[in-house]
Amino acid sequence: MHFVIVGCGAVGGYFGGRLAQHGENVTFVARGEQFQTMQTSGLTIKSIEGDVQLDKVNVLNAENITANSLETPADVIFFCVKSYQLPIAIAQLKPLIVKNTRVIPLLNGVNAADVMQEQGIARENIIGGLAKIIAEKTTTGVINHTGAKPHITLGAFTYKASVDSTSEQMSEQSVALQDEETEQLSAIAKRLKLAGISVGVTSDIELALWRKFILVAAWGALASARKLNLGEIRAQSHIAFLLERIVNEYADIARKAGVNLGDKHIKETLSFLSRLPDSSETSMQRDLAAGNNSEFDVLIAYPMILVKDLNLSAPVLTQCYQKITETSQ
Repeated sequence: MHFVIVGCGAVGGYFGGRLAQHGENVTFVARGEQFQTMQTSGLTIKSIEGDVQLDKVNVLNAENITANSLETPADVIFFCVKSYQLPIAIAQLKPLIVKNTRVIPLLNGVNAADVMQEQGIARENIIGGLAKIIAEKTTTGVINHTGAKPHITLGAFTYKASVDSTSEQMSEQSVALQDEETEQLSAIAKRLKLAGISVGVTSDIELALWRKFILVAAWGALASARKLNLGEIRAQSHIAFLLERIVNEYADIARKAGVNLGDKHIKETLSFLSRLPDSSETSMQRDLAAGNNSEFDVLIAYPMILVKDLNLSAPVLTQCYQKITETSQ
């Protein structure tokens, strides 16, 4: 199975590196200094699960990709870029996507598949996915994994047939597509497991995506607006209360959007946040503080659009949105 890894930061570098370490056919896609470093020096993973030094890796320059860039077709393409980089990455990688290629976004947002379809990737090519990992790219070509066991969750999106299909056609198409996707998911998960990667296949990928999204987005919104790490949030009872409020506001958005989110999921999110180190910060928070590009549009602005469209009230999220917008101008 030929894996293509787009984006060689913490997520792409770690999981792609593990696949390559265990002999899988892996091609990385990078740009600029990252491409040059990986081309000459390979990839280094420093991890509590065991260090890896890959002196030589297959890497393509994202800016020079053609249909002939690969010797063998891509079976799986993992998109591991930031959400604001996704449209450009899709345009660059389109020449590598053929009929049997499966495209899996491992991003923080919940609408990556929609973006992919809007940019011309067929729904049948897209598989849902998310990654959980505590790691960062410390220097170019070096990934530092510091906590928790990295995990990938995969799942097929809910099938939506053409509006021109009859009920019988919809049923037949749905069953055929679900059977095909089940087989594909099993095959991909097997290769990941053989590379020592923890992986799960879920029957409700929308729920899984929203659960991660609520954690990252709600915490990131409050932390960015208040410019506080998690310990500083917890130390002030009125701000700790706001964290619980905003988590529930994001949950309300998910439920109104049709996601099967239960109270137990919210309790688990809050419990997870309570166990993180005091020094914990979100990547969006760090990016905004440094004046860099951030995932503000996907993690905060997009939910604000849903709040309006779904006729909801989200006062804490609204305050965070306004505060960040004001300070970023």
